[in-house]
Amino acid sequence: MPSTIRTAFVSLALGGLVVAGFAGCAGPSSDVSPSETAAAETSDGRPVVVEDGLGAELGEELAAAATEAFAGVSSPGAVIGVRTPEGTWAATVGFEDWEKTVPMTADVNHRVGSVTKTFTVTALIQLAEQGALSLDDPIEQYIPGMPNGDATLYELGAMRSGIPSYTFNQSFEDKLFSDPNYVWTPDELVGLVRGEEPMFAPGTMTFYSNTNTVLLGMVIEQVTGKPIEDVLQEQIFGPVGLDGTIFPTDASFPEPHAQGYTLQGVDDGVPVETTDWNPSWGWTAGSVISDLDDLLTWSETLATGDGILAPEWQQQRIDSFDFSIPVYTGEGTSAPQTEARAYGLGMGLALGWYGHDGTMPGFNTVLQHHLESGTTLIVMANSDIKSGECPEGTATVAGGRTTGACADPAVFIGNALAEVVGHPNVR
Repeated sequence: MPSTIRTAFVSLALGGLVVAGFAGCAGPSSDVSPSETAAAETSDGRPVVVEDGLGAELGEELAAAATEAFAGVSSPGAVIGVRTPEGTWAATVGFEDWEKTVPMTADVNHRVGSVTKTFTVTALIQLAEQGALSLDDPIEQYIPGMPNGDATLYELGAMRSGIPSYTFNQSFEDKLFSDPNYVWTPDELVGLVRGEEPMFAPGTMTFYSNTNTVLLGMVIEQVTGKPIEDVLQEQIFGPVGLDGTIFPTDASFPEPHAQGYTLQGVDDGVPVETTDWNPSWGWTAGSVISDLDDLLTWSETLATGDGILAPEWQQQRIDSFDFSIPVYTGEGTSAPQTEARAYGLGMGLALGWYGHDGTMPGFNTVLQHHLESGTTLIVMANSDIKSGECPEGTATVAGGRTTGACADPAVFIGNALAEVVGHPNVR
């Protein structure tokens, strides 16, 4: 797929705190069936159901909503899972490639982007619970020379540090899109914003900065004396049983996996494949690879804390949403946080749904758990290309949806399914 790469804003974020993706595992924990059925059928835009444990009526409603929503996104395919205390419904739709030659399967590995932050901040809180560090420690104690060095680890985890995000740095964007195989080190990433002016005083506003979570990864390595991939395996992946989840140390991508597509860094409007781009630039802010089964499990674990945090520490996390702290939207401007849209300690909140969404060029993920009902929602799409009524300058595919909300593929599908299960996540 020929395309001309140029510099463009890198999406590895929760999109301005639009909290529309989370995950969990309530009720029966049977694995989603691998994809013999999906592989045997040619997708026509309708879901191929691989697990149907929520009854005929709800299953049909979910399939209808997924069909309609998928028709409105610019992605070759998607993998979808909904779990309630009654059972699990899972399906695939579309294809693993833009050319539509390989039907999507439910067992694909997937680059989950900023869902990585949920693991990183969980590991940080675990270390605080163990007394190895304090969430009130200033980042200067561990990584000297950063803007707002007095910002606490808590403020970094809740995106209230005022430290700029390296993903807005022009030299970073130039390098990423001219050489997507370049191997970045954490020191290089945070070094991009050393010497920059803080965005605001710590704790006074919130702004989604990937620098925060990379810095927290560096702190975790420093405190434990171990590589972050070992810490996550020992403290989270192993204990929770996330056998398909890894923190990659290179660009390798375990099979099976779909091909990912983006318009980031593209100037001719033709999606470019990003499957093997090196994820080191995301590190503890966005490098993790996972699958549907693990995300269904992790979503509920993240929201409940079961097996990973003591109840009082999990409650501190749930209580970390502070609606009195506004979102920084530019010099002298801000927007409110509300129960419909807020960010806490490494997770988002949207009308009772807790979790995160994630985007790496070519991949988009929604992970949500609705605590009150015990409902989990996962969507994985092999494109990060937006569609809808998008602001001028937003890269979209010719012929794509141009009405309705401007949204990433997994987010648009997830919003539709949340409404079907009776718990809308947008107003």
